[in-house]
Amino acid sequence: MASIGSRTINLVEDKYLSLANEEYLRQLSIGSNWTKLRLGMMFALTPNGTNNLLGCRLVFGLCAAATPFANTTGYASATTGNFIGGDVILKSSGADDYGDFIYNAGSGNPYFTGTFMAVRRRYGTTATFATFASTNQAVAATNGTLQRRSLIYLDITKGSPNYTLKPFVMTAAQAQMDFTPADFLDGLEQSGTPVVNGQTLNTVAAVNHACDETAGVFNAVDLYWNRAAYALEVYALAVYRAA
Repeated sequence: MASIGSRTINLVEDKYLSLANEEYLRQLSIGSNWTKLRLGMMFALTPNGTNNLLGCRLVFGLCAAATPFANTTGYASATTGNFIGGDVILKSSGADDYGDFIYNAGSGNPYFTGTFMAVRRRYGTTATFATFASTNQAVAATNGTLQRRSLIYLDITKGSPNYTLKPFVMTAAQAQMDFTPADFLDGLEQSGTPVVNGQTLNTVAAVNHACDETAGVFNAVDLYWNRAAYALEVYALAVYRAA
C-alpha cells in the first residue's frame, strides 16, 4: 500500500509519497471552476539496479470525484468515472502500449529517459489516446550519489469539443540536477514554458483531444503508477489555476 518515506537531499530530510502499483486521488478545493490548469509533480523513480524499467504506465491528470469521495473511480479502476490527462511514458508513437524507462548511468547521477508521451481519456470502460511529438523526457533515479528530484508539468485547457494538453518535461542534463520545492512552485505559476532555476524545460506542440464533462466534472487530481517492485517517489504534487 502507499506509504510515506523520507530521503536526505542537500542535507535536508524531505518526505515523499511512495506509490507502488497504486493510484492517488485528491479532490480540488476549486471544484470544476477552472478553464486552464497547470498540474505539477516533483518526483523520482526507484531503479532496478542498472536495468531498464519495462512495461511502465505513469498517468497524471484529472478525474471526476464521487460523493462520498471514497467512492471515486479514477483512471486505473475497472470502470472510470471520467478522466483526462497525460501518460508520461509510451513505447512508441501512435501505439497504445506500456512504455519503457531507459536507464542511464549519467556521471554518477543516474536517470531514466523516455521518448514519447500521450494524452489519455477514459470514462466507464471507454478509452482513447493521442500521442505527443517526441518529448525526450527524463527523470532522476534514486541510486545516485547526489539525491535528486525531477519536475514535470502538464497544462490542461477546457474546450468544446476538444481539450488542449501540453507537457513540460526535464532533459537528460536537467535530470542530473536537483530542484527544490521553491523551484517547483515557481515553475507551476509561470505562464508558457517554465524556466526553473535558470533551466528551460523541454516541451512539444500541444495536442487537442475530444473530451467533455458529461460523465462527471473534472474536480480531482489523479496519479497512477503501475510498477509494484519499483516505487514512484512523489515529493510534491500541486495544481495551479491559470484561468
